[in-house]
Amino acid sequence: MSGKLLLAKGRVAMNVLRKRPILTIFDVTKLCNERCPMCNIWKEKSVDMTIEEIRSKADELHRFGVGYVFLQGGEPLIRKDIIEIVDAFLDNGIRPTIITNGILLTPQLAEEIARRECNLSVSIDSLVRERFALLRGKDSLDRVVSNVRAVAYLKGQHKGNWSITTTVTKMTELDDVKNLRKFAYENGFMYAIRPYIHVNGTAGKEDERLVYDYQNVIEIFNYIAGKAKEENFFAYLIYQEHIRYIQGNSMPECDAMNYSFLMKETGHLSPCIEFPGIDLSLENFSAQKQQYKPRLDACNCSTPCFYNDAREIGFLIRKKWIILRHMPELLRQMKRYGNFF
Repeated sequence: MSGKLLLAKGRVAMNVLRKRPILTIFDVTKLCNERCPMCNIWKEKSVDMTIEEIRSKADELHRFGVGYVFLQGGEPLIRKDIIEIVDAFLDNGIRPTIITNGILLTPQLAEEIARRECNLSVSIDSLVRERFALLRGKDSLDRVVSNVRAVAYLKGQHKGNWSITTTVTKMTELDDVKNLRKFAYENGFMYAIRPYIHVNGTAGKEDERLVYDYQNVIEIFNYIAGKAKEENFFAYLIYQEHIRYIQGNSMPECDAMNYSFLMKETGHLSPCIEFPGIDLSLENFSAQKQQYKPRLDACNCSTPCFYNDAREIGFLIRKKWIILRHMPELLRQMKRYGNFF
């Protein structure tokens, strides 16, 4: 392990102890080749940073103590230099996760990702053509399925965690989820689900066709939680919290500005994807955290969400004693099913 990587891991550990961000959500570009009715992030135009600017930002994030970055959009694979972007973060000890719709995923690109300590998450919300087209705003199911199958030969060879992720809406059916999970495993991917979120409408768009009641989706979350208990206890704990969320229970403190923040395509920083209009400075981060905490707390009370960056890190930290008690089981699961991170 290089000295810079050791330094990066030390800074991440210190940030966890000090309740400072270790995760950046990076909108690599606002451009997208889909028009999902649940998403308000994509734009027709995008003022994206150059690769040189991204390298500079990655260095700043490394010195701040960030250890993880989600490369999302829009659609990040629209960037022809996506591998250079991945390397910019890896060179600074920051582990990237590419979040893509899979339309532009090719074997050549997948091989480059597989060689690196880079996670890959492909969003597929249904294997039913009409439902997929409605949920993604484009009838590209055949292409995405073909792309996933075309990279299945890399199963067991990729250094990062590869997964297929489904957003659960009112339209989601249990049989479809079971088929997606089977499809993911057959092609060397793990499988995860997430609840549909719209809250303030800044990042997630409200669509009455997708808004569910607790009863619409509880069977799906219980099924996946049961499978996760056998295979990935970390995910099982998070699914238990998903169930609390969809039941309408109050949520614990949001992770925004505690363990995560947003970096926009321009390089400007904001507390989270629901507050892109607030500009943050790493130099004055502690003071700004105190300044915006009441506003973030009010958001969490009135319109709680379950975006990954807003919940999962803090939740797992709060569950550390439960995780430690189950560590032998977790280690067995990771030996059998692979690295969850």
